[in-house]
Amino acid sequence: MTHEEVVAEVIRLVKPHAEGRVANITADTGLTGELALDSLKVMDLITDVEDHYEISVPLNTLADIKTVGQLATLIQTHVGKKA
Repeated sequence: MTHEEVVAEVIRLVKPHAEGRVANITADTGLTGELALDSLKVMDLITDVEDHYEISVPLNTLADIKTVGQLATLIQTHVGKKA
């Protein structure tokens, strides 16, 4: 699974939470900045990510996640640990 594939999947997962606020979501799109996800929506997104990838994302790692690309990197790290 490449980083680009994970980014594409994260974009698919984040779109319902973004409610159309950004037309073109990329790896550099900010989750709480440009997409304006509040803490509840970020937690809903993380739940979707955990369910999709069958991983557990530690809450203490979320403070460092600002963009779609950073979330994709975090997912790759945890998927790699699962394998």
